[in-house]
Amino acid sequence: MSSAKYTQIESRNDQKLDSLANKLATFRNINQEINSQATQDNSMIDQLSNSFDSLFNNLKNTSHRLTRSMQSGKGIWKMTGLALLLFFILYHLLKLF
Repeated sequence: MSSAKYTQIESRNDQKLDSLANKLATFRNINQEINSQATQDNSMIDQLSNSFDSLFNNLKNTSHRLTRSMQSGKGIWKMTGLALLLFFILYHLLKLF
């Protein structure tokens, strides 16, 4: 082969190598953007997880307080129920006469 042919082939190889280098740089940039987005998403997921944990704990504490107040107030509920029952009985008896 002649020297001109080698130069032409070498020139094409250089162009293809430059094109490949540009594509690799583009892929590297895309990879860095994906990594950045994944890091942000993981941070957001951690914040959401912490928020839901806090919400669950608050709900659990509220449920326990409600249960305790209902258990400690059983006597009050019975007295209120009896008072209402007595009121309605007296109301109906007075309505009849």
